[in-house]
Amino acid sequence: MFSSEYIDECSDGFVQCDSRANCINLPGWYHCECRDGYHDNGMFSPSGESCEDIDECGTGRHSCANDTICFNLDGGYDCRCPHGKNCTGDCIHDGKIKHNGQIWVLENDRCSVCSCQNGFVMCRRMVCDCENPTVDLFCCPECDPRLSSQCLHQNGETLYNSGDTWVQNCQQCRCLQGEVDCWPLLCPEVECEFSVLPENECCPRCVTDPCQADTIRNDITKTCLDEMNVVRFTGSSWIKHGTECTLCQCKSTTETLSHETDRDNITVTDALRKNELC
Repeated sequence: MFSSEYIDECSDGFVQCDSRANCINLPGWYHCECRDGYHDNGMFSPSGESCEDIDECGTGRHSCANDTICFNLDGGYDCRCPHGKNCTGDCIHDGKIKHNGQIWVLENDRCSVCSCQNGFVMCRRMVCDCENPTVDLFCCPECDPRLSSQCLHQNGETLYNSGDTWVQNCQQCRCLQGEVDCWPLLCPEVECEFSVLPENECCPRCVTDPCQADTIRNDITKTCLDEMNVVRFTGSSWIKHGTECTLCQCKSTTETLSHETDRDNITVTDALRKNELC
C-alpha cells in the first residue's frame, strides 16, 4: 500500500488563527475559516481577525420557538423564556415545530441526526460503530473491510480506504466502496465586494483594493510601459497612440519580473478589421 505525506500546518503549529476562526488544513494549503456564529467582514485577514459576530436574532437565523425570546451572544445566541412564563423549549426547524427532546434524521441527509434541546437544534453526523453488523455503510464507509472498497488516487500511486477524502485539482474527492466521487471544493463564503483567487489556491479571498480583484483578469504583478509611458498590465491590449490599426499587447512571460516595468514584452500586431477602420 502506498502512502503520501504532507505538512499539516494547523496541527504542527505553523498557523495561529484568531479565537473566532478555525484552522482548516488541506493538502498543500490551509486557511483560517470563521467559526460558526461569525462571518468575514470583508477586510480579509489571513489569521481570521476579520471574523465578526453574526446577529442571529436580528437576521432571523435562529431556531428559537415562538414562546421564547432570542438574545444575541458573541458567536451565538440564547433562547430565553420571558419572566413569569412557562416555555415549552420547543424548536423550529425547516419551518416545522420540533418538540423539546425530539430526535430526527434530516430529510436530505440520512447520515445526520438532529435533536431539539431546550429551544436549540443540535445536528451532528451519525456516530459510526463498526462493531455493529447493521451499521449503514453508506454513512460509515470506513467500516467496510473489503479490499474491493479501496480506491486509487488519480496519480496512480496512493491507495485510499473507503470513506477517505482528499483534494485534487480543487475538487473534494471521496472513496466510497471502491468508487471515487469528486465534486467542487466547498469554499468558505466571502462576504465582500472584491475577491481574488491567489495562485496555487482553490478558494477566493477578500481584498480591499479593487485593482486586485479577479474581475480584472490581468496579472498585476507584471506590467509593461507603452509608447506613452503608461503602465499596462500583463494580458492587456490597446491601439497604439497615433494609429488606428496597430494593436499592442503586454505579453505573458515565464520570467520573474519584480516591481519594475518592461518594454521588451510588448507584442505589436495588425489590429482586426472593425467597422472598416483598418
